[in-house]
Amino acid sequence: MFMEPTNTACETLEIKKSRFISHAKKISSRQEALAYIADLKMQYPDARHLCWGYLVGDPQNSTYAACCDDGEPSGTAGKPILSQIQHANVGNIILVSVRYFGGIRLGAGGLVRAYRASAQKALQALHTQIYTPLETIKLTCPFHEEALLRKLIMSLSGEITLVNYSSNVEMLITLPENSLHALQAHLATFNAEIIATSL
Repeated sequence: MFMEPTNTACETLEIKKSRFISHAKKISSRQEALAYIADLKMQYPDARHLCWGYLVGDPQNSTYAACCDDGEPSGTAGKPILSQIQHANVGNIILVSVRYFGGIRLGAGGLVRAYRASAQKALQALHTQIYTPLETIKLTCPFHEEALLRKLIMSLSGEITLVNYSSNVEMLITLPENSLHALQAHLATFNAEIIATSL
């Protein structure tokens, strides 16, 4: 079980005249993380360094994690950022720390502490919730059962994302993975059927 962001955060920290601006937000893929990094590079074109760490999935068991020092000495920026993310047990996140150099060198240890503190400040500003895996399901039902099926889906914390009307009603829904068995049990009392799962 891990947490994931529900908002974005932007926090600024000044250490020995260097300004660290940390941005954190929820992501769901590597591509989304890289697009966010590109956006921030455009937003801060004159920044000296744009260091980051991202993690998709469980922070304690993720093969979708990466970090970047962006010109800082190896291991002094990206790794401390990623380490703070893992320590906070937050997944599905990107954290970018933008540095404006203030003229005073921090040294390797000072950089590690600065990027760690910058990441920690952004993480503290985030609101999080427990990650709940979602299941995507396509199902069909007769027209006269649509209203009842909609109530059932809502009662299971599901969301109807698409509805098509043809000879029957076809719905594309997402719902918490742990609600799938309850949905299947209730569908036995309907003339509805699941066509596909995890689309």
